[in-house]
Formats: sequence, structure tokens, C-alpha cells
Amino acid sequence: MLRLLGKLNVDIVGKNSWGLHYFRRCFLNRSMSSKCTAGIIIIGDEITKGKVADTNSHYVAQKLYSLGVDVRKISVIPDEVDVIAEEVALFSKKFTHVVTAGGIGPTHDDITYQAIAHGLRERLILLPDLVALIKSHFKITVPDYDPLNPPTFPWDVETSSFDPALKMALVPASSRLHHANGVSVFPMVQVNNVYIMPGIPQYLKRCCRHLETLARNPDFAFLSNEIYVQTDEVRLAPILNAAVKQFGAHVSFGSYPVIGHSYYRTKLTMESSDQARLDAAYQYLSSELPADSIVSYDPMAIERAAEAIQDIIGGKGAHHHELQVPVSNAYQTIEECLSRYEPSEVCVSFNGGKDCSALLHLIHAAWTKRNKGSTTDGLRLRALYIRGQDPFPEMEQFIEDTRQRYNLELWTVPGPVRSGLKMALNEHPEIKAILMGTRRSDPHAANLQAFQMTDDGWPSVMRVSPILDWSYQQVWLLLRQLNLPYCNLYDKGYTSVGNRGNTQPNAALRVIDPATGLETYRPAYLLHDCMAERQGRL
Repeated sequence: MLRLLGKLNVDIVGKNSWGLHYFRRCFLNRSMSSKCTAGIIIIGDEITKGKVADTNSHYVAQKLYSLGVDVRKISVIPDEVDVIAEEVALFSKKFTHVVTAGGIGPTHDDITYQAIAHGLRERLILLPDLVALIKSHFKITVPDYDPLNPPTFPWDVETSSFDPALKMALVPASSRLHHANGVSVFPMVQVNNVYIMPGIPQYLKRCCRHLETLARNPDFAFLSNEIYVQTDEVRLAPILNAAVKQFGAHVSFGSYPVIGHSYYRTKLTMESSDQARLDAAYQYLSSELPADSIVSYDPMAIERAAEAIQDIIGGKGAHHHELQVPVSNAYQTIEECLSRYEPSEVCVSFNGGKDCSALLHLIHAAWTKRNKGSTTDGLRLRALYIRGQDPFPEMEQFIEDTRQRYNLELWTVPGPVRSGLKMALNEHPEIKAILMGTRRSDPHAANLQAFQMTDDGWPSVMRVSPILDWSYQQVWLLLRQLNLPYCNLYDKGYTSVGNRGNTQPNAALRVIDPATGLETYRPAYLLHDCMAERQGRL
């Protein structure tokens, strides 16, 4: 084995010392250790100056973790040649794989290719395949050129026949190109063990598909489990410390507190490459923690929406029995709406309240089930938010979070409702039906039908009300049983939320501490008298 490795050293060292180093790391990782490592380098002044939030490192780290690659370091650096060159050279020596994101465009501050070439001691070339892509994408004419002797960038744009876009084809000499579906001008460039990706998140995500084959570690997998508890970290520390002492040699533990979560206070994680040891650690913690502190929480509730709703409709699980009839009826109405109208003709009214939050999840389940694998895959569910005067900041934030969670195409228009609806329909005249979270206990809804056109004097559109006959308790039963997110105002005693000028916590949920006299409010889902739902609305 060592003789073979020495022979390969002689053959490679004179050609590319970086290639030798890459071979050594991959070879030794495969033959002597099952763990592959990675470093992620995020490049851009806009990141280091706080002008743009970095989401790329989170996505890449998740991707590599799923492939059995241990991410050891994430670095965020500015658009400076020496800084990039030094970081890439260091990472390339230290880790099996290196992923960079950002700085490969045509402008003056896009210097990643040049910096990586400098760091890995390679010259720059105009890669013919990249030149061809750029010519096609930007519709430019490129004169004859010598790819091995490219012009020095930046060239004089006014006197040179070379288009500035060609900067994106000026790459390190040993570059390999990996084409990504749907990405024409930003394929992934690989230089030894460095994968150079665009900084635009949509393009990066498509390029990351190549990591499935380039970085996957078939000899190693991260196995994990978690426990959610309604207990703070301080009280958990002795139990967690005991678990680490007993299982820490083979299981990694984590403790992550959260503030203001509707379902739990601390998430405990366990990670190992040994399923038996992982199971033993999980059983130990489950038995040592107070039974009433453990919460049954599903962090993938939205992703599993279609399956969970079908389980309720099919009567699977005794705890779903109370929801079977109302969910079945509501789902039938939603499916009828989606059958009557094209996907582009439907939107959901969403103002962040509990009712429309429950409805949105049902619609999302039906939408996902109906459109999966169809030609409408690229069409997102549309939602309309008519913003009233002086909304709660908590509600505004929840609406934005919901947009991201459900991947909504959200339209926001100013209120009041009638003028806001008119504005929305003027901007989107294709909309023929609006799904609404109206219930009969709402004002002017006692005689409403599941399908009913708007009244005279209102913009003409079909109102579809799937949860019209639901009770207050049924709404909360769906939200809480499926661990669905809702606005945290409801955990502070608000039961019906309007704006800051006309809404206050419900007096029926007020609690006075007899010892201190402090006033607090129980969460909205503990309100038993549904007739008192709107007591907090002025």
C-alpha cells in the first residue's frame, strides 16, 4: 500500500502538487477513515457588511450533512483577492471538500476565480465551454482567441474586442465544468477539491445537486434523533450531563433552548453513526426526563401536510377522531374549488389569524397532493393579505414567516377590505375564487354558503369558505394536534386579533398570581367558552 502511494507521489508531484494533496486526502479518507470533512467559504462584501443575509451556508451545510460529510468550518470573507486566496488554500489542504459561494459574476468585485487561481497556484485560462455558454446566454460575439493565453482582466472595454461578460469564463487552468439543469450561465466549476458556486441562492441550490455524486460519502451516515421538552436548560443540565458521561464516547449531544415557542422550550439532539448506541441514548433520556415535560412535536409538519391530513380523513389515530368529520368536509370543499377553477384562478385570503392559518394548511395539503408531478409544479399557491391600519408587528412577522414556510406567492394590498379586494382583483383579474377562513360565528356569516359570490357593491369573485361550520375548539385542535405554527399573540391571551387599536387580551383568560398580584393570560387554545372568543375585540 505504502509503495503504491509512493509511486503515485512521484508521478503526480511534478504535475500538480495540489492534485497530489487532493488525492492524498480522498485516498486516506476512503481507506483509513469513514469520515469526510468539508469547509464552506461564503464570499462577498455584501455579506460581511450586513447588506445581505447569508442563507447559502445553511443550505450547503444541510446538503453536505445529508451526504455524510462533516462540515468543520464555515468562513465568511470579503471580496479581496489575498483573503480569498489564503482561505481557499488553507481549506483545500485541511478538508476533503471545499465549497465556495459568491463572486463569479462580471463586475469589478467578482474576483473569486482569479483569487482561487492565485491561492492554488494555477494560471487563468478562458475555458472554451464557459465561453460558449456566455456567448449563448448574453447573445454576444466573441472574436478568435487563444484560451491558453487570455487577455489580462480587467481589459480596456473601450478598445478591446472582448466583452466584459467573458470575465465569467476566466477560470483556473485545471477547472472542470459541471452543468446544472436550468442553470445556463452559472454552472458549477470544480478545481481539485474546491467546488465554486454562484452566490445567487436559486442558482447555488441547483448547482448543489452535483454534490450528490461528487461529495457523497457512502461509508458514513449521520444518524440523529431529538426530544422536545417544556423544560429550561438549567433543569435539564444534570440529566444531560449524565447521558454524556454514559454515551458521549459514541453519541454527540446538543441542547438548544428557544424563547416564545408555542410547543416546547428546549430541543435535545443526539447524533451518532451507530444506530444501536443512538437508540440506547434516546431511551435513556426518555426514561430520565420527567414524563410530563416531553412534548410530542413534529418539526416537519408542513412538509408532511398531505400525508397527515389524509390520515385524519381516513380515521388513522384515535387522537384524530374529533377532527375526522370537519376536516373531511373542509377538504372536500377545497378539492371542489380546485376542480372548478384552474390553479392560476385561485388564491387564499390570509391575514395571519388562527382560522386562516388552519385553513391554509388544509389548502396546502390539497394543493400539494393535486399538483405533485403535474405541469403546475412551478406555480406557487397565491395568497392575498389585505393589511389593515396599525397591525401588530408580531402578526406582520408571522405573515412573512408563513409566506416562506408555505412558499406562497403573497400579494399585500392596503385595507380596508372592500377597496383592498378591488385593488387586488384589478392587478390580478385572472382570480375567480378566493378561499377564506370565515366561520359562522364571524360577523355577517350566519347565512353564508360554502360557495357564494360576493354581495352587490363588492368586487365580483367567488367566496369559498371550507371551515364555515367549524367551532373555535376545532380550529385549535387542528393547529395543536399537528404542531402547526400560529402567531404568538395567541399564546399571550389574544383570542381574536384585529389591529393594535381594537384588540386586547381576552379577560376570560386572565390569571392573577395571589402571591405577587401579577396579571398574566393563559393561551387562546385554553378558552373553553367559544361564545367569549371575541371579548378581546373592541
